[in-house]
Amino acid sequence: MQKRSSILIIIALVIFTGLAAISASQLEFDYDFEHFFPQNDPDLEYFLEYRETFENDNDYVLISIGNKQGIFNPTFLQKANRFTNDLSQLNHVVEVISPTTLKTPIISSFGAIEVPLLHINDPLKLVVDSVQISKSKEYTKTLFSSDLTSICIVVNNAQIITKKASDELLVDIENLMDKYQFSELHYAGKVRGQKTYLTKMKFELMLFLSISVLLIITFLFISFRSIYGVIIPLITVLIAIIGVLGIMQITGKSLDVMSTLLPTILFVVGMSDAVHILNRYIEELRSGKEKMAAIKTTFKEVGLATFFTSITTAVGFITLIMVPIMPMQDFGIYSAIGVILAFIVAILFLPATLSLLRKPKIAAKNGKKLFWNKILSKSFVFVLKNQGKIVVGYLVVMIISVIGIFQLQVDYKLLEDLAEDEPLQQDFRFFENNYSGIRPFEMAIYTIDSNSIFDYNVMLQMDKVENYLYNDYEAGFILSPVSILKSINKATHGGSSAYYKIPETAKKYNSLLKKIKRLGIKNKLKSFITSTEAVCRFTGKLDDVGSKKIKERNIAFEQFFQSEINNKLIGYKMTGTALLVDKNNESLATNMILGLAIAFLLIALLIGIIFKSLKMAFLSIIPNVAPLALIGGLMGFLGTNINMSTSIIFTIAFGIAVDDTIHFLSKFKIESNKGKSLLYSLKRTYLSTGKAIVLTTLILCGGFVSLIFSDFKSTFLIGSYVGLILFAAVITDLLLLPVLLINIRLKKKSS
Repeated sequence: MQKRSSILIIIALVIFTGLAAISASQLEFDYDFEHFFPQNDPDLEYFLEYRETFENDNDYVLISIGNKQGIFNPTFLQKANRFTNDLSQLNHVVEVISPTTLKTPIISSFGAIEVPLLHINDPLKLVVDSVQISKSKEYTKTLFSSDLTSICIVVNNAQIITKKASDELLVDIENLMDKYQFSELHYAGKVRGQKTYLTKMKFELMLFLSISVLLIITFLFISFRSIYGVIIPLITVLIAIIGVLGIMQITGKSLDVMSTLLPTILFVVGMSDAVHILNRYIEELRSGKEKMAAIKTTFKEVGLATFFTSITTAVGFITLIMVPIMPMQDFGIYSAIGVILAFIVAILFLPATLSLLRKPKIAAKNGKKLFWNKILSKSFVFVLKNQGKIVVGYLVVMIISVIGIFQLQVDYKLLEDLAEDEPLQQDFRFFENNYSGIRPFEMAIYTIDSNSIFDYNVMLQMDKVENYLYNDYEAGFILSPVSILKSINKATHGGSSAYYKIPETAKKYNSLLKKIKRLGIKNKLKSFITSTEAVCRFTGKLDDVGSKKIKERNIAFEQFFQSEINNKLIGYKMTGTALLVDKNNESLATNMILGLAIAFLLIALLIGIIFKSLKMAFLSIIPNVAPLALIGGLMGFLGTNINMSTSIIFTIAFGIAVDDTIHFLSKFKIESNKGKSLLYSLKRTYLSTGKAIVLTTLILCGGFVSLIFSDFKSTFLIGSYVGLILFAAVITDLLLLPVLLINIRLKKKSS
């Protein structure tokens, strides 16, 4: 490569990096939970229509406040009332439901009057109120904790609130909390969850990258023992990372919980290209070649293999488009773009830089005396002497792994990403233990042969449904036409809790409806019943028990509905944000297997075409199936569930791990074509490529190990398991792959 060409390439890359950096600096962070809904799905379309008709199921903040002297203390309740009034004045707040401002209607023949639920300024009446509340099913675990030691204030914010408005509201709420200084306070909701996740994402993006850079610099310096071997690979990869982040911004994408992993993953994956090329270049210099001849040989042999490995890694990532979740699809697409970009930068920047720089001092060292050669020589002898034991060992590991794989389960909790000591997680647990939980529950009930939800027989059937939801489905804080009518019936009987029920006869029920119509109370049901009175809403809260248990409850509910409910009168459809996320997880196992199968086939086909050999395609897959099976089994034994995050581990790891196999096979083919014997070719490959694949694996593992410092459980698991798969893969390449090559080649010769 001429000096002028090299300088022009470097200038072009500097300009590209500068422009990309300007774009990348404008990248925004995004944690829109709805992006994790299944795309182009009929259930999503139904939910969007349902939400348009009624309202969104997670636009609220729950605030629980307690008092050491008891919650029925006038001073405490007056303070809580002032807090409630201040909350209602905040921007983006639509409604505040609080025990201190709630009115209970008393309906008589003379009309309706509203009585405070709590007489906060009258201690004597407050005692009576406390007794009534303890007997009232509709208030415990909703606005009052199960043990009556705290009250809950529900802040309903604007529907589909923007990120900016969400942050403003959270700051205002937290400022009020600081102002009032309640002795016990817990709060939860989408606005807080979004802020917590985004804050952590921003911090961890820099944390992972910093740890990865530090670890990889250490590995590079130990391996090459020179600044030369550290700076050049680092610059190569950083150009690619800045480039892909710039492309993301130009194409209108933001950084989400998945794409924050992108810089770290690209850093470690892209480093592999630079290390293989640099290692081979130094090896060629040590063999006595001049600088330009060494560059030419390096890029002729290793450059082609690096291109193949970049394609296979990109294929591994691109199969994530099979998952019907937008953040995962974007992660797969931009990771694939990043891998290809890293190759292009390496193939341009490295020869240009190497041709301009002097030969590195490390190239003058005697390779035969180096540490790597001693270790790899002993390892090669071990493989030759223990071929049978290696094969048997792998078969045993595979059998045990398969047992573990059958123990894998699909399960996901909405907040399982957060550690138990995380304040947000602790507050969520508080609402689960003391109230009805935080997971939204939504269900539509529609009439079939009846014209109206208000028909008596329809209402009786829905009452049975509501009772089942409370007692068997374990839902709480249920609001529905049934619960509202029960409250109105109670109001017509002086507020007696004994009448919190649907009237026993059609006559009494119709009389109640007439009162409701006469007093105009029917308008209160508008947010729960459509204008045609053909569809109604059941909304509530659940503990975050996981998608597996929710699926079991849904199956049991279906059985109950078919056997106990008159299906000629009503039907139902579960919906809501939580259900859509559960549906994603339900299809993940299938998508994961399909994506992995496609990756296997595409990569095997690609290798078969490259090497013009089906046996080579077979050899490239076998050593990489074993590590996947091993980690799959380990996940099963350790109880790690398949969910949105862990499902991508296998496709990512396979696409990366197969790179080492391709480098090994590519070098072996080059050596074999020189007319050397099988064992000589294999030994040359083992000593030459062995160092590079061990080094790149250490770098890759080091990069992924940085993810274990994450506060997000999913990120921790991805880092841990991908690192383990890559480590297992390089061991397999150094032990099992040579054994397979020896035996297949010997069989070919004997036949």
